Amino acid sequence: MRTSLNDIARTEKYLRDQLPPEEKLLFEAQMLTSPLLRWNVAAQKKVYTLLTLYHRRKTKEQAQNVQQKLFQESQHAAWKEQITQLFK
Repeated sequence: MRTSLNDIARTEKYLRDQLPPEEKLLFEAQMLTSPLLRWNVAAQKKVYTLLTLYHRRKTKEQAQNVQQKLFQESQHAAWKEQITQLFK
């Protein structure tokens, strides 16, 4: 179990380009000789990509919700008018 946690931590550092040059070279050599390590690195990279896309979508939804509230509620009418004037 400990070895797999260490591999995950090393993979994370590798993907974030935080390994020292000699450790990065050693890790890349290990990936060449270990199909399982290559698969784990690819899987972890895919997870990071999916998490990034998920959080990007959630942030966009939150921004759209704020925009709808600001432009649809009557209490923000003066602010809406000021913003509209800026972009005319």
